[in-house]
Amino acid sequence: MQKGAIKAVVLTVIFFVAVGVFSMMTNHVNEDLTTEMKNATLPVITLESSEQEVNELYGYHTKMNAASMRDTITPIGKDRKLPVTIQTYETSVDAISYEIRSLDGERLIANADVNSYDEKKGTIKAELEIQNLLQEGEEYLLLINLESGNDVIYYYTRIVEMPNAHVDESLKFVKEFHNTTFNSETSGTLSTYMEKTTGDNTTLQFVSLNSSLKQLAWADFNGEQLTTPVPSIKEITDTYNVIVLDYVVTSIGEGGESEYYNVEEYYRVRYTSSRMYLLNFERRMNQIFRGENASFFDNYIELGIRSGNVEYQANETGTTVAFVQEGELWSYNETENTLAKVFSFRGYEGIDNRENYGEHDIKIVRIDEAGSLDYIVYGYMNRGNHEGEVGIEVNHYDSLSNTNEELAFISSDKAYEVMKSELGQMMYVTEGGELYLMVDGSVYGIDLSTLEMKELIKGLDKEIYAVSESDRYFAWTKDSQNGQSDTISLINFSSEKTFTITEGSGKYVKPLGFMGDDFVYGVANAADVSTEAAGNVIFPMYQIKILDVSSDTPSVLKTYEKNGYYVSGVDIEDYTMYLNRIQYNGTA
Repeated sequence: MQKGAIKAVVLTVIFFVAVGVFSMMTNHVNEDLTTEMKNATLPVITLESSEQEVNELYGYHTKMNAASMRDTITPIGKDRKLPVTIQTYETSVDAISYEIRSLDGERLIANADVNSYDEKKGTIKAELEIQNLLQEGEEYLLLINLESGNDVIYYYTRIVEMPNAHVDESLKFVKEFHNTTFNSETSGTLSTYMEKTTGDNTTLQFVSLNSSLKQLAWADFNGEQLTTPVPSIKEITDTYNVIVLDYVVTSIGEGGESEYYNVEEYYRVRYTSSRMYLLNFERRMNQIFRGENASFFDNYIELGIRSGNVEYQANETGTTVAFVQEGELWSYNETENTLAKVFSFRGYEGIDNRENYGEHDIKIVRIDEAGSLDYIVYGYMNRGNHEGEVGIEVNHYDSLSNTNEELAFISSDKAYEVMKSELGQMMYVTEGGELYLMVDGSVYGIDLSTLEMKELIKGLDKEIYAVSESDRYFAWTKDSQNGQSDTISLINFSSEKTFTITEGSGKYVKPLGFMGDDFVYGVANAADVSTEAAGNVIFPMYQIKILDVSSDTPSVLKTYEKNGYYVSGVDIEDYTMYLNRIQYNGTA
């Protein structure tokens, strides 16, 4: 992975594919090898604030964990009427209702059926009458339910009544700022918001107020908006509002091919009676890879503008490489000189907002010598058999028959961002083809050859755990109460052997992390551990141990203990550990 080929002040990412092992032929053949999936069917709901469209909501086929559904927030006006627009996409809507709940979903504040609405040419217009039960300044969860036949489709947003937040003025400012960046004649007026130029002015991938004005105004990029963004309101406060715009821009490449880019703009805005303040602005631009011949060279693929490292794997001989770009999985076979789009929610005609909804990601599990793949799609399922569900889909791609097979699906009631955080912490594949991953506080083992799935550990949302850098080792407290436990369990996924760590009567133990694959844990006297009134656990550890767990009989590598000193926590960076020490002050 290397950056280079600056062209039109646009950062192009060059993805080198097994350089020195194989090279791509110049007569590249681009074959479509993707297995078809069912089209998207769920309606999309858009809300309104003072006749401005806001917060495009996507549907769920199952009820979600309310505490995790915090993506958008919608302001409620003084008239307590919330207009909604439903694009049905030819899906019948037989009934509309809504619920207002506390943010954790436990307390029902109000609910009602929507008996009056207008439907015309696939668009439904309705108003939700918000009862006079909201506390000003307090956030609530709004759950909109659409009944379609025997199905119920759920839509989530937060709502708040905060008349002094000036959301409408903030929305107006954001739209004007956004439109001005595309106007070469007026873009110079944005200079008043720019800060000292310290950013990277060679790229349009990331632009901020520290970029040059030229970068902010799209430099020499000759493109245009393909979609009109519907503002997503992320935060509403009495001092600032956070608004995000998502849209697609398109341009014509050097070979005459159409290029598409997903763009996200982040605004943090403060209103005053004299002027609007732009506290923060960030724009990110990522290219939707099309697999055009112009992207292929002697020994690399040009993925275009993108952020971060490339998720990719090659087989041992380097004859096949798979990579992920903007929510799609691709595979290039050097022997056959073919490129396959292995997995994508996007169709072939245009850019559908439901198919392009980016609340999912892909992890490559393994790739064999024939070019076949095991991979994971996790998050919100835009279309297909699990449309409107959140979960982890384990798939197998057969390169010979050019087909995808679902091996397992683990559903979740948590939002994508929560799942991404969990899955990013632990995923391990053994040489024998056993996949281990964590989701919703449970660790699962999946045999990729027999498709047998088992739940190895559960209830981790109430426990304390740690994962090694290699993901091979996983440690967690056993039967803890508020993090207080006398036992740590540790599993070696490569052998699936588990052993326990205890320090004797009257001692509590706590997993702290790993230095490489060496396990670090702390020991405290049970009598010293207490819980504050706010619920925080005070866990003063008098001893820290580093354990070698690579063998069946773990051994202590190092013990830290200093009379009169206790450790409240540790920070581990590479092979260096920093201790946060405290001293007993003679009081409870």
